[in-house]
Amino acid sequence: MVRMRDGDYNEHSDIDIMILTDLKDKELSECESKIWDLAYDIESNNDFSIDLSPKIRNIETFNYWLQALPFYMNVQKEGVILSEPQSVK
Repeated sequence: MVRMRDGDYNEHSDIDIMILTDLKDKELSECESKIWDLAYDIESNNDFSIDLSPKIRNIETFNYWLQALPFYMNVQKEGVILSEPQSVK
């Protein structure tokens, strides 16, 4: 069982994974399906009982909407950083 800090876990819950990037919208849409496929592979290969729900967003867009969208506010407030920014060569 997974427990959420705010007590909103239920049988239909998922794990949201926010991926913030500096990619532009066109580039995001090109890689989005690959990331969804990876999430599915991780779920199916590890018998997860909870769905992984990746959300890929441009950092500028995230910052623009941060004070308006509750999900973004929750990411900032309760999110756990899994990896710091890396440059791709």
